[in-house]
Amino acid sequence: MGSCCSTTTTTENNKRTRNPDTARVYTNYREKVVAPDVAYGSDEQDLIESLLISCNNDPLIDRLLGCAYGQALGDAYGLSTEFEDRERVARAYPDQSQIIPFPDYILTGHSNRWVRGDWTDDTDQWILILETILEGNSDEKIFAAKLKNWIQRGFPMLGDHVGMGLGANVQKVVFSQGYLENPIEASRMVWEKGNRQVAPNGAVMRCSAVALVYYNDLEKLKSTTIRMCKTTHFDPRCIASCLAVCLVIAELLNKKLDDTNIESIAKNALQETIQILGNDFPRDQRDEFLWHTDRSRTLEDLELDAPSGIGYTYKCLASGFYGLRSKHSFKETLNALIRYGGDADTNGAVCGTMYGARHGYSALPAQWLREMPYKKWFDIKLIECLKQMNLIKTDVFQTLV
Repeated sequence: MGSCCSTTTTTENNKRTRNPDTARVYTNYREKVVAPDVAYGSDEQDLIESLLISCNNDPLIDRLLGCAYGQALGDAYGLSTEFEDRERVARAYPDQSQIIPFPDYILTGHSNRWVRGDWTDDTDQWILILETILEGNSDEKIFAAKLKNWIQRGFPMLGDHVGMGLGANVQKVVFSQGYLENPIEASRMVWEKGNRQVAPNGAVMRCSAVALVYYNDLEKLKSTTIRMCKTTHFDPRCIASCLAVCLVIAELLNKKLDDTNIESIAKNALQETIQILGNDFPRDQRDEFLWHTDRSRTLEDLELDAPSGIGYTYKCLASGFYGLRSKHSFKETLNALIRYGGDADTNGAVCGTMYGARHGYSALPAQWLREMPYKKWFDIKLIECLKQMNLIKTDVFQTLV
């Protein structure tokens, strides 16, 4: 991968200003003091904006960042209606013509556990996969160890004490016997004990980190996507969901896009997913996979708040394909989705990552991005990732961080 960025447009104004004081973010009950490399001070220059200036708004960098920040922002916005049904959302926000505000949405008994504007476990686990790829050569045992450590401690540098929002399936797998020694086998055994019926969305919600790094190495993308999925989710519907999302994002990042080739990209990814899984993908699951990702599917069709299946992987997958096909703004697209409630943060994360990979970071609402309390920490991680991918040069990297 060649470097896209040079220093020719980097100015003194793009240099990072270090704030010697600690930064502050706010929970609903108290002020929380964090390190200055975690949260921006009120007058600090945004590092990603500086990076894009340095890179002359390179389209690839823009879409890679769109993939990452669409994930985080969709997740954070979706928290506002997570676990609500659409009737309760409508009562809370009765004017359908108005966008649900961010981050000043109406708090619920669930959402008030997070700092306003924060993402949830979906993006935390996305970050763990990114770290595993960059530090551990995509080794599923390293991811398993990182995941278990995160469950027990969260990200301490962000003030966490535990990982919040953990799904029941992930908890069951991670704390099963022998998980750290052979996570995929442990995952398979949990799936078998559940009569091969359980197919939750806890893998698809985090998978686009694989596509971000391996967008131009499809064999590595496919093998890593499958392993990262199977580390906690062994069901072929979960694997299909992850493959479809990652294959679409890879094509989005590798092609010059216009509105005429989106359906071709979607069709190719769906067909390749079915081919990869082969006989391990039963016909009824395959047909349902195609139904959920069909271009005619509407949000109404998906019954996202149906109590018996809000966490089903195909509902989240369909939310992603809705984001992929959307011709509206990020705010409008995500607002329409999360008004249906259900597992809205996870649906928002996958919708956001596919929207962002298509339209780029520049299409995401700048003020909303800045409202994420730990954006600076995330910015530094993404800049380090792009440097390791040889997409930004050393001198630009040093200027930024």
